[in-house]
Amino acid sequence: MVSIISGRHPYPADIMDDNARTQSGRRTVTDPDWITTACEITHTAVTALTATEHQALIATVLDNLGVDITARAPWDAPEAPPGQRRSDGWELVARYAGSAPCLMFLEGATTVWRFQHGEDQARVLAECPPGEFFVCDEAASYLLCSNHHDVVIGWGAATAWVDALAQSTSPS
Repeated sequence: MVSIISGRHPYPADIMDDNARTQSGRRTVTDPDWITTACEITHTAVTALTATEHQALIATVLDNLGVDITARAPWDAPEAPPGQRRSDGWELVARYAGSAPCLMFLEGATTVWRFQHGEDQARVLAECPPGEFFVCDEAASYLLCSNHHDVVIGWGAATAWVDALAQSTSPS
């Protein structure tokens, strides 16, 4: 039997990469295999973007939002908007996408998954160890990040929504 902590499974140390730790020592998801496995566990149908779609998304996000999603920690760039500390950020980001299709990727955007809606994304993330991930729509009108510091950052259409999170109560 696997116990659930804060909606996420605690994974044994022997199946986690030792480099997958934050400065605080918490383990994080850094490997796309976690997402693939979580999709299988939850029976969530996702597709990976093709190489052409992937390159187009990188260019569109850069053109529309000024963010290089292939860079390390784009949320830490001087031009990045301020974020809001939220321990429930991973759930909130999925809620933002709601019933609309969304794209999700990890730092570096080496693989981009297309989800039918944010609810599927939330179900998959609930099966993963905490970590940094990004979500946007196909048009790249917004980009959201929930990082390993429990900070939610939003670009484009999501900026005001993230700013408003300061007015709502975080469970932490």
